Amino acid sequence: MRIILIFLTTTLLFPSFLSGQIAFWQKYFGGTHYDAGQRILCRPDGSLIVAGKVLSQDGHVDANHSDNADVFVARFATQGNFFWKSIIGGSGEENLEEFIETKDGGYLLVGSSNSSDGDIGNNKGGNDVWIAKLDIRGKIMWSKTFGGSGDDRGTAVIQLPDGGYLLGGESSSVNGDMQSQHHGGLDSWVAKLTSQGRILWEKHYGGSGNEKVSRIHQLGEEEFLILNSSDSRDFQVAGNLGKKDAWLFKIDYQGEITWQMNIGGEDNDDLHGSMVDSDGNIVISGTSFSKTGIMLNQAGKGDCWLFKLNPAGAILWSRTYGGPKSDGANTIREGLDGNYLLCGITRSHMGDIPRNSGYYDGWFAKLDRNGEPLWSRTIGYGGKDALVDIMELSVGGYLGVGFSQFSPADNLQAGHKGMYDMWVVNFGDPQKGMKVRPYKTPPVLTGTVTDVHNGQGLESEIILSNTRTLDSLNSTFSDIDSGKFYTLLPSYGLVSINVQSKGYLFYGQDVSMDTIIDKTMINRDIKLEPIQIGSSLILKNINFNTGKWDLLPSSYPELERVVDFLTLNPRVVIQVSGHTDNTGNKAKKVELSNRRALAVKDYLVDQGINSNRLKVKGYGMYRPIASNKSEAGRKKNRRVEFEVLVK
Repeated sequence: MRIILIFLTTTLLFPSFLSGQIAFWQKYFGGTHYDAGQRILCRPDGSLIVAGKVLSQDGHVDANHSDNADVFVARFATQGNFFWKSIIGGSGEENLEEFIETKDGGYLLVGSSNSSDGDIGNNKGGNDVWIAKLDIRGKIMWSKTFGGSGDDRGTAVIQLPDGGYLLGGESSSVNGDMQSQHHGGLDSWVAKLTSQGRILWEKHYGGSGNEKVSRIHQLGEEEFLILNSSDSRDFQVAGNLGKKDAWLFKIDYQGEITWQMNIGGEDNDDLHGSMVDSDGNIVISGTSFSKTGIMLNQAGKGDCWLFKLNPAGAILWSRTYGGPKSDGANTIREGLDGNYLLCGITRSHMGDIPRNSGYYDGWFAKLDRNGEPLWSRTIGYGGKDALVDIMELSVGGYLGVGFSQFSPADNLQAGHKGMYDMWVVNFGDPQKGMKVRPYKTPPVLTGTVTDVHNGQGLESEIILSNTRTLDSLNSTFSDIDSGKFYTLLPSYGLVSINVQSKGYLFYGQDVSMDTIIDKTMINRDIKLEPIQIGSSLILKNINFNTGKWDLLPSSYPELERVVDFLTLNPRVVIQVSGHTDNTGNKAKKVELSNRRALAVKDYLVDQGINSNRLKVKGYGMYRPIASNKSEAGRKKNRRVEFEVLVK
C-alpha cells in the first residue's frame, strides 16, 4: 500500500492559536463494502495492531465467513506489510465492542454474535455475548458465548490481576447463562470469568427500562467502577435526571453494589470512553444532548461531553465541546505529558470546531487536566469520517483509527478500498511542529527459508536478539509450505539474526541497524543444508585476540545459534575444530587452535549442552580453505567450524 502525504489545515479550539498540522500518512483497510476500525495498539517492536468490524468479502477481507459482519484483527507495518490478519466470525453477524491486549502478549475481543458455527460455537438465542482469546499471532485460543433466549451483547472487559476477566454488557435474557435476577428491558450485565472464560458469577443491574455497560475500571483491590447508560427510574436506578443518563455504580469482588449515582441532564446523555488518570481520578467521555444539569454550555444537536470524578465519585468538573450541529466524543486517554487526548466525530464548523471538510469529520483534541483545550483539529473528506480510538506515540505524534466514507468528489483519498473503509491516520502535534516526524515502523525483514537442494519451503524459526545483551527482540516462523516470512527489525543497535529449522544446519548474521535504518524492507532468501554426517559449518563470528584463546563477547551471538541448533536437534554430535593461518611455529599453532576449540566447547557446556555431544580438534595451519599468500586468505583460514559426526 502506498504511503501518502497530505497537508491539512489545523482546526483550533482557540482561534487565536495559529499553527499548521500535518496528516503524515493514512491507510485504508477493507474491501468494497462497509468496514470500520475500532481499536489501535502499538507493539513493543513498533508494529501496529488494528481491530474492527468488516462486511466486505474482498480486498483485505477476502476470508469473510459470510455477507454479514465479521471481526478483523491484523498486525501490520507502516510500509504496508501484514504480518498476520485474522477474520473471525460465523455465518451470522459479529460485532466488536472492545479489544484489549492481555498479560501474556495476546489479545481479547468482546462483542456480540448470532452465529452458531465458524469460530463462534453454540448460540443460545438472538444475539449472545461473545468473548474470544487470541494468541500473539492472532490465532483463536478459545471462544465463548453467553446468553439466553433474548438479546445479549458484550460491551466492555478488563483483565484482573489473577488472569481472569470482568466482563460487561447488556442482557434481556432470563434463562440460559443469565440466571441472575432480571429487572426489565435490557439490563446491564456483569460477569466474573476465569482466565479460560468460565463464569464464576454473573449479575443483572438496572430498572424496567434499558441499561448497558459502557466501561469497567478496577479502582482498588476489591472495588470496581461500572459505567453505564440508563433510562430507567426504578429498581436499582432511582436517580434518573432525564431521558437517558450516565449511571455509575461501584461493586465489590462478588458483584454487590456499594455506591451509585446518575449524571446527566434533561435529554439523552451517553458514555463512550473513560480512563483512570495518573492521579487516580476518573475521566469519562461521551455525547450529551442536554442543556441542564451539569451540561450548561451545550452548543448544538449533541456535543462532545467530558467530565471528571475523584475516586470517591465527586464531580470535579464537566465540559461540553462542539458547534451547532452533531458532535460526539469517543475515546479519552492520558497523554505522555499528563494532558488528555480526546477523539470523536463532528458535523459542526462553528463554535469550538470552526472547520469541517465535508459531511462528518474525525475530531481530535488535546486538553489540560481541567478540560481546557490546548489545541484541536478535524480530519476528513467529503463523506462521513470518524475517529474512534487514539494513541500517542513515544517517538512523538499520534495514531487514530476509525472509518472513512469514500467521496467520489474527493481526489485526495488515494488507496480507498470501498464504500466505508477502516481508516488509520498518523498526524503531528502543532505545539512541537517539525520536531515530530511521521511514524515509521522499523525495517521489515522478509524473505524465504528453503532446502538448498530441492527449493522446498521450510518451517523455521527466525529469532532476532540483541548482540550485546543476547536478549530476544522478536521472533517469527516461516510458512510451512512456501517458507516465506516477515518480521520487524528493531530501530537501532547490532542485531543477531538466527534461523533454525529442525533437521537442518542453521543460518546466522549480525546486522548493524545504523546501516539500514532508512530502508523499508530487507530481503534474505535463506537456503539451509540438511544435516548429514560430515556436514560442516564455519562459525564466522567467533572472535579472539591475536594469539589468545579467550572468547570475546562478540562471539556470543554466534555461539547461541549453535546452542539453539543442538537443542533443536538433540541427537546430533559435532566436532568443534580450530584452524589458523601458516605464520609462526606449527606446533604452537596447533595448540592455539585446540585451545580455541576447547573454549567454544566450554561455552556450549555452560549453556547446558552435554559434553558427550562435543568433540574437539585443533588443526593449526594444516587445513587451509584459502591461500595464505594474502592477508584476506590468511583471515579466512583463521576460523572455528564444526562438523556433524552423528545425526
